[in-house]
Amino acid sequence: MKPRRVCFARPTFVDMMKAFGPVDAMLARLAEGWIHEIQGAAVFLNPQDGVWYEIPAALEGWIALWERLDARHRLQLDLDPVRKIVARLRYSTPIPPELVAQAQAVADQCKRAYRRMDLHEVGSVVKTQLIVNEAEQQGLTENAA
Repeated sequence: MKPRRVCFARPTFVDMMKAFGPVDAMLARLAEGWIHEIQGAAVFLNPQDGVWYEIPAALEGWIALWERLDARHRLQLDLDPVRKIVARLRYSTPIPPELVAQAQAVADQCKRAYRRMDLHEVGSVVKTQLIVNEAEQQGLTENAA
């Protein structure tokens, strides 16, 4: 039997847009100094699926995913600027432009790391994170995985 050949797939430009488009869109709006609000919640329209999402929840999911990838790849990411934005949005506190710039720099650092990753492995981590997110939403666990 032949040994199984492992295929390493690097992200394409389209993969990069899919992975970072929503986060880039959120941070761009915040950098411009405005956001949409529905019933008191900060929201953004995801250009990929046309659905409105709450920004804090979306960013929390993004942070959790990058914490997993950081632990796996030892990237030494400082996700605190993004966490601070989440907290400020949750408490309706003004977000200084410097904080948004720091969060955009974190996203850029994540993009550089993503370009070197295997899409198959990242897809597995994304699926794990989506399962954790769903379990938490359903109240099945306080902190899964």
